[in-house]
Amino acid sequence: MTFARVATFDEAPLLHDDDERRARTLRELLQSVPGFLAGYDLREEGTGRLMSVTLWESEAAIEAGERAVRNRPVSDQRGIRPSRIERWVIDTSF
Repeated sequence: MTFARVATFDEAPLLHDDDERRARTLRELLQSVPGFLAGYDLREEGTGRLMSVTLWESEAAIEAGERAVRNRPVSDQRGIRPSRIERWVIDTSF
């Protein structure tokens, strides 16, 4: 079974000058977590709303990824918090 973690950011975030570096270190961190399959950052062009979708082999892998993100150095944190986080089971891939 495959799982998706969907984080929605309803407000366009205020970004740091070095946000691209911070985003890159986040992607690298998530890719290093066992059970990570793929990730997508989506942006609604008109509003700037963001959505982050990551795919995982298990719920335990999602939890390991969330722990890794919480525990990363402050200098690598983006400082933006999602409005909501949902977990989904992927029924079909096409």
